[in-house]
Amino acid sequence: MNDSTVKQIYAKALDDLLLSYLDAQGYPPLPDTVETRALETISNIKAVLDDKTLDDSDCYGQIEAIVEEFYQTGLDNTRHDWG
Repeated sequence: MNDSTVKQIYAKALDDLLLSYLDAQGYPPLPDTVETRALETISNIKAVLDDKTLDDSDCYGQIEAIVEEFYQTGLDNTRHDWG
């Protein structure tokens, strides 16, 4: 399974199944590494929102920084470049 697209398909399927299972179990405590990684991403996004140097009237700087955080974390997004 070297093809990155195939790997992403399996990862998405596993993610969905795991989240369904956790939901059915009432979300038991997650291992510290999972919790830490999720909170790190949330913290990075909050830092972008709090960064006044990225502030502009249309929030393009903030949007770009958040999209970049999504990419760095491996999260998909539906952003389109309108240039």
